[in-house]
Amino acid sequence: MSTLRETSILTVVKRVSMKHKRLLEGLIFFLFIFWIYAAVIKLADISMWRFQLREQPFSDTLTDPLAFGLPALEFVIAALLISKKTLKLGVYASALLLIVFSGYIGLIQLNFFNHIPCSCAGIIKSFGWTEHLIFNIAILTLTIIAIFQIKRPQSDLATLGVQLS
Repeated sequence: MSTLRETSILTVVKRVSMKHKRLLEGLIFFLFIFWIYAAVIKLADISMWRFQLREQPFSDTLTDPLAFGLPALEFVIAALLISKKTLKLGVYASALLLIVFSGYIGLIQLNFFNHIPCSCAGIIKSFGWTEHLIFNIAILTLTIIAIFQIKRPQSDLATLGVQLS
């Protein structure tokens, strides 16, 4: 009887570990696609992206570094999410960049700046600032969930081999 009970407990533990593994894989895959999409959409119409950046409350000298640097950073974060060795760094970098973006939008919402046109592209170009902030916070929440999944005890991490292929 004891062996049957131990087997049942092991089965439950394996199922829970598999659910966590799939959740983490799904979150990482989502973040990977999100950062690739964000970078590609900016570079696909670089002249519009540069125009939108010039309309922001930054010095015009930052336009070119941001126009190419931000998509490059988004590609780097996506690349970090591919390897098990850099996965944790990629998820933390995702959270940091989303916090920066959300903070900037929060300042806009608080009327910290004068007129700010949206430099949004792709599926969120029709969003207002409130919707954009909600969207960013939702993605940040998913990223934080991924961080907690990665921070699971070492015994659980051994079963969480994340692969995007």
